Amino acid sequence: MKSKPHVYEPRIDPKTKKMDVGGLLIPPTNTITGLLYGFANHDSNKAKEYYFWRLCDELWNHSDLPEPMMVKHPWAVDMIKAVIRNKYVAIGGAANSGKSHTMAAWGILNWLAQPRDTLVLLTSTTLREARKRIWGSVISLLMVIEGAPIRIRDSIGNAAYVTETGNLVERAGLSLIAAERSKTREAVGKFIGIKQKKVILIGDELSELSEAILQAGLSNLSKNPSFQLIGMSNPSSRFDAFGVWSEPKNGWDSVDTHLDDKWKTKWGGSYIRFDGEKSPNIIAGEAIYPWLPTTEKIDEDKALLGPESRGYMRMVRAIFFDSDESEGIYSEAEITRSGAMNPVQWAGVPVAIAGLDPAFTNGGDRCILYTGAVGYDTTGQYVCELKEAIHLNDDAKNKAVPRTYQIVRQVKEECAKRGITPDNLALDSTGAGSPFADVLSAEFGEGVLRVSFGGKASDKRVSVNSKLIGQELYVNRVSELWFVGKEFIRTKQLFGVSNDLAQEITGRNYDMIKGATLRMKIESKPEFKARFGKSPDLADAAFLCLDLARQRHGFVAVEPPEDNLTGFTKPRRSMKSLAQAVTIDVI
Repeated sequence: MKSKPHVYEPRIDPKTKKMDVGGLLIPPTNTITGLLYGFANHDSNKAKEYYFWRLCDELWNHSDLPEPMMVKHPWAVDMIKAVIRNKYVAIGGAANSGKSHTMAAWGILNWLAQPRDTLVLLTSTTLREARKRIWGSVISLLMVIEGAPIRIRDSIGNAAYVTETGNLVERAGLSLIAAERSKTREAVGKFIGIKQKKVILIGDELSELSEAILQAGLSNLSKNPSFQLIGMSNPSSRFDAFGVWSEPKNGWDSVDTHLDDKWKTKWGGSYIRFDGEKSPNIIAGEAIYPWLPTTEKIDEDKALLGPESRGYMRMVRAIFFDSDESEGIYSEAEITRSGAMNPVQWAGVPVAIAGLDPAFTNGGDRCILYTGAVGYDTTGQYVCELKEAIHLNDDAKNKAVPRTYQIVRQVKEECAKRGITPDNLALDSTGAGSPFADVLSAEFGEGVLRVSFGGKASDKRVSVNSKLIGQELYVNRVSELWFVGKEFIRTKQLFGVSNDLAQEITGRNYDMIKGATLRMKIESKPEFKARFGKSPDLADAAFLCLDLARQRHGFVAVEPPEDNLTGFTKPRRSMKSLAQAVTIDVI
């Protein structure tokens, strides 16, 4: 018995001689064009799902291809349901969960359905990396579409519609934007001023990108008549861009990230999670979809990584890992529990201060000026608030002015704007930083506070309630700077911690060094860079700012009596709540 055609399937109406696309009448055309019309113009979610998967079959699953390229597996079905029903979507998934490939198909079909009026922006770290991820899927899917009026420019990461006259529609199409952290400003600049009827921003591996990408999308691209933002990643930190994008509507306390697979986000969108241990292959008891996680692969990952390890939680379970479980100096939970990410309500005018990490290395480290303020808040407590992280850059083409003097000039200008005097500026004078400090003192003022990271810890007490001084607790000065910040967080005297800063400080580990007493030593910069991918320049500058408050303004940790805390204790092994606001700290 012949099956009855689906109500949404394009067909020629014998009476009108027009093509009926689920009730919409258009001039007679081919099936693919009819399906694209239905996908673009039907408001029904069920209709859009039907047309999406029919188009996948027509374009990528037909018998002329060696194998299907866009299989309708359960995870892909759930992803498409989510992006059809939500303007804002966060997709967290295990490695090889099909996130990039499925969203590549979503972007392509939205563009082909309205090729003159749709711009799909795909962000990744670099073009090279994107070719291994979402852009690689875009190219593979586009290359098999025969006869389509499109031009693919792989070298620049672009695909555009070709008009009947042979012209390219440059303001529409698919466009890849490299958005690695060092190119954040450039990437954000490309978003400004974009005007199109429909814009879709797909952030692949969003955890590796800056929050500024989110902000640019929400503040600039959202002004277009139709806008959608999709962020994808293997979950990592709740402070990174993907963590911020995924934050539940009622805060992290409202969900169990080990069990919950879906929730509404604070942005009015939806989060969906694909746990490798719940792969369709594992549910079915056989490898139906060999590219998705299998029982064999899960067992290998457990043996290699450990079922409770950060790598397994992130890459297999797709869980936002609780950094309380790590050997880090700071934990995500204690930062948010203390309110350290909140602003200060000042009782008067605070003193403007700053810390400078000049980054005179050959490792591509950043030169950061971190501003702050110290004074009394409206509760009468003496507090410090971190303000702006200003990236200072030299002009390599300017041979007339040496790099040192270029940076010094910028420091003077930025400090003058904020009323920061020389005696309220601290800098790292270790190694090559010493001659830089000489120039800065000569050009800016002699009162600059020099801090040698490799020197001895100070003779200052770490808190009012502790009898111990820095030298008794810490191996060197830089360890003291990092750990004293922990004291101020615990006593709820440190505020203004941004998401980017939180990422760095929760990422650095430490050791206990045996001697006459047990003392703490933070891991070296090379060790941190090997794990984190960059130097903790942001944190170093922030802690210099905090040390300025200690050295010059008598800022000391006054712990609440009820806490009954002395010295350093290991972080509690629990995760309760996380960042409450999106901030951009790169100027």
